[in-house]
Amino acid sequence: MIARLLLFLSCSAAMALDDFRPMVTEAITKGEKKIVIPAGTYRLAPVGGEKCVWSLHDLKDLEIIADGVTLISTKLTRALAIDACSGVTLRGLTVDYDPLPFTQGTVTAVAEDKSWIDVKLHAGYPRQPYSRIDVVDPATRYRKKGMPFLWGTKAELHGDDTVRVTLKGIGNTATVGTLASLNTGPATDGIPHALSIEHCSSLTLRGVTIHSAPGMGILECDGDGKTAYLGCRVVPGPIPDGASEARLLSTSWDAMQTKTVRHGPRVEDCEIREAGDDSWSVQSADFMVLKATGNTLVIACRDEYTIGVESSDRLKTRIGGPEATITARRGLSRAGATLDADVLAKLKDAPQWSEWKVSPKCLEVTLDQALPVKPGDSLYSPDRMGNGFAFLNNRIHSSGRVLIKAAGRIEGNILDTPHALVVCPELPDKAAAGIDGLVIRKNTIRRSGWFCAAPWSAQAGALSITAAGDAQQLRPPGVFANLVIENNTFEDCSGPNLAITSARGVKVSGNHFIRPHHDKPDGTGGSYGIASNAVIWTTQCEDVEMKDNPITEPGPFCGEQVVEKKP
Repeated sequence: MIARLLLFLSCSAAMALDDFRPMVTEAITKGEKKIVIPAGTYRLAPVGGEKCVWSLHDLKDLEIIADGVTLISTKLTRALAIDACSGVTLRGLTVDYDPLPFTQGTVTAVAEDKSWIDVKLHAGYPRQPYSRIDVVDPATRYRKKGMPFLWGTKAELHGDDTVRVTLKGIGNTATVGTLASLNTGPATDGIPHALSIEHCSSLTLRGVTIHSAPGMGILECDGDGKTAYLGCRVVPGPIPDGASEARLLSTSWDAMQTKTVRHGPRVEDCEIREAGDDSWSVQSADFMVLKATGNTLVIACRDEYTIGVESSDRLKTRIGGPEATITARRGLSRAGATLDADVLAKLKDAPQWSEWKVSPKCLEVTLDQALPVKPGDSLYSPDRMGNGFAFLNNRIHSSGRVLIKAAGRIEGNILDTPHALVVCPELPDKAAAGIDGLVIRKNTIRRSGWFCAAPWSAQAGALSITAAGDAQQLRPPGVFANLVIENNTFEDCSGPNLAITSARGVKVSGNHFIRPHHDKPDGTGGSYGIASNAVIWTTQCEDVEMKDNPITEPGPFCGEQVVEKKP
């Protein structure tokens, strides 16, 4: 079979194949288990009213070799969707977009009151007034040191090649000569993300490259998980035709994200550069109890885009607390859930990011035993967090976070000038959360804490393990348990190098803090009382062991080096 397929492929290549999708579909229909796509650049768009350029659905034990293959989507929508597949391997594919989902240029004018800037667009980049902006240092071609959050910008095209970006105070950072990237999401009739993996099990992406994306580069959600990302790259693509300036950006949003899978991924030997938001994250959410009748609950997930939990998943309120297993589930609307009037009223009036702000989609779940919960209580599922992930030997030069909401292993990575490595459930004060058994070992974090000050956030520190509560309070011990932080190297980081709260059972050993606090800290964490001039700062923790953590050449902004505040 493979021989016949290779003969077919060689004939296709000889005929200058301009669309590989029919060939792949035919090979799948014939039952082939190894498909080799001829090398080349394919400019493709969705067909037949679809919103995705290429889809792989309900496949099992299939290998697709796409070495030397570049798929250029000619529409700002999803390039590849892999859905309900198991045991599938994809090797070598590169994804890019034309038109690009971003543009870039140089700041040529600043308002006297700093309320707007003019960005003259570089030749060869889209003439579009995209408003999601990053300010870039022309010397480093990287996010400008000290850049604030630039939320709420407005952009409009002035003439043929200039975008005016308006936001109070933007000219304080975006001075004349500064570079800027301006990006967007999908087209109005498209969907975001370059590559999606949904409801899958045991997939392998080997040597897959994402050069740009109208949204995230790779999004994996729901399903059994166990995905392996081996030697994958999310990096800026080549200089566009007609351009002389290299790209400033890869993806518009996160480079890679995994959420609500049963088993976390293995991400190894990957490279991430210049993403528009977080570099990599493993995400989860809690479930609000809306109705409780014996061992039957009606629940709603805080994340409205996920299917929630499945049969055989567990639910619990806290680490070490009682848990029950789902034996049956069905989806229903709020109207069909016959909720009490007071519950409906709280849901209806819930502000954004508040305790009662949950998905309008409900789940009725039957448990193997009753849990001591009532409407308004929160549950989490240790089987929908991506627990067991491994993030190993990856190289990151991107200004967003590595964001962790699960237990697993982070080892051997280099994070060069990131916002931070953050471990945080990012949930309201009373929401259930539990991260038990996270290991962070032999990583190098360089030059963190240089931009996007956030005094209102508890996510302070080059390595920040924190859980915020209401009224600028930090949550008590028990959100995190059994943490191991050992043999990591922190170099030239500003602000706290290591901040830990809300944990029980922490081992911090063999870490080396080199030249901390040579730059003035930006005050992130200030509203929670996190000391910006400490090297190591902990509070609301129990059973903490610290040993052999040398601090070398502390700078002039360093105060008390190690601060341990008792709960």
